[in-house]
Amino acid sequence: MITLLLVVELILILSLLLVIVRLVRGPSLVDRAVASDQLALRVIALIAVHAMVSDQPFLIDLLIVTAVVGFLSMAVIGIYIERIVRRHRDGEVGEHL
Repeated sequence: MITLLLVVELILILSLLLVIVRLVRGPSLVDRAVASDQLALRVIALIAVHAMVSDQPFLIDLLIVTAVVGFLSMAVIGIYIERIVRRHRDGEVGEHL
């Protein structure tokens, strides 16, 4: 069972690296927003699996805090993108997606 969880941890770390590449490369703001959401999900999953492997239940508190921070950051990014789209639609000069 521990071997399986360690393999899952390794796969999550590899997928986390791929998500970081997508976050850095972009090319658009929406791609980066989706990548940051996926980054939060991968980190949450990695913390959960590590809590199971190391048998440390206090990591569940960290898991909850990370999930709340990830949700709030996606809400802020969504508001930011919506304002950019509204500005662009109203004809103001601004950043393009």
